[in-house]
Amino acid sequence: MKNASTVWGGNFFTNNINIRWTYADPSWARIAALVPVVVACAEAGDEVANNILLDSVEELALSVRAVIQRLGLAGEDGQEAFPLVMVGGVLEAKRRWDIAKKVINSISKEYPGILPVWPKVEPALGAALLAWNFLSKDYQQEGI
Repeated sequence: MKNASTVWGGNFFTNNINIRWTYADPSWARIAALVPVVVACAEAGDEVANNILLDSVEELALSVRAVIQRLGLAGEDGQEAFPLVMVGGVLEAKRRWDIAKKVINSISKEYPGILPVWPKVEPALGAALLAWNFLSKDYQQEGI
């Protein structure tokens, strides 16, 4: 916790403000804003921060595995190759404590066909390009 206290200017964990801050607004964005702090603490050797990240990796991997199973992305035997798009600040951060790598390793134990993909464009642009390609194929096939 000493590392976390240092990152927060030395006084974050010394008073009751942190408790009120934590429960004042539980939105995902507010909590996600703490990720860089937790990663920095883990990289500095803080065991509590490291355990928080390891637990988070397993929770995220569990959620992804549930989606893979529900959508049948890996086929009936769970061995088929399929792309897994890695988006979001947590997964895109290239730091020494690589969350994306640990998530991929966890998922690949059950689904070895996972093919991680890091998008080169923003999600909205990617969706627009997919729609454009889809409509272009229809246009070419029907000769409209």
